[in-house]
Amino acid sequence: KDVPPPSPQPKQYKLVWEDQFNGTTLDGTKWFHRQPGIRHDGFNDESAVYLDGNGNAVIRVYSDTVGSNITHYTGMIATKREFTHGRFECKAAFSNQSGSWSAFWLQSPTMGNPVGNPRKAGMEIDVVESLPNDGRVHINLHWDGYEADHKSAGYKTGNLGCNDGQFHTYMLEWTPEYYKFFVDGVQQWMYTTHVSQRSEFIILSSEVRNGTPGSWAGSIVPGGYGSKAGSQTIMKVDYVKVYQLQ
Repeated sequence: KDVPPPSPQPKQYKLVWEDQFNGTTLDGTKWFHRQPGIRHDGFNDESAVYLDGNGNAVIRVYSDTVGSNITHYTGMIATKREFTHGRFECKAAFSNQSGSWSAFWLQSPTMGNPVGNPRKAGMEIDVVESLPNDGRVHINLHWDGYEADHKSAGYKTGNLGCNDGQFHTYMLEWTPEYYKFFVDGVQQWMYTTHVSQRSEFIILSSEVRNGTPGSWAGSIVPGGYGSKAGSQTIMKVDYVKVYQLQ
């Protein structure tokens, strides 16, 4: 009697990349410091990013005054590896002060090229942006570059305590058909209109920009954020993990 062949097993998500941020030195085989130098109203500098020896990566925004000149130091690191589709998870704690914001996001090296084809060009995918005095999770998508053709879509959750200095998990599920965004395991938003099909890298960042009260992140704290040792404007990351279907 013929025995039917076994049914194919459904694909399962398997861990393919991670950083637990153990030790005291950022793993240079996994990360690089992205766009060092002036960015917005801050200065991206390696000194703002470090491992605390307790299993966390820390980006600490701080200020330094020389004479009458004040510099706000910020940090941004990106993965050397690019990924296409999967589940992207970060466990992070945010403590942003006025004028600063922090994010866990993905970016395409060809975002906006070609214009009008975000599937091919890729998109900026903000899994979480954390703002001062705001417990909401800001989820945003950007495509077609950042100039005249720029387009975006986004969603704001209710108050989930995003900026309370406590750890929460933020996850993106990215397939060829959709993006799904989760906070602490609960789905917050799903988007299907434009979905990137090209490889993208992961970014962890804290930035500053001096706006008016009520603008994106508000006005920079008068006098700055304090010294590197004393600043309380901190993004702390326990881990970043990537899962893909196998």
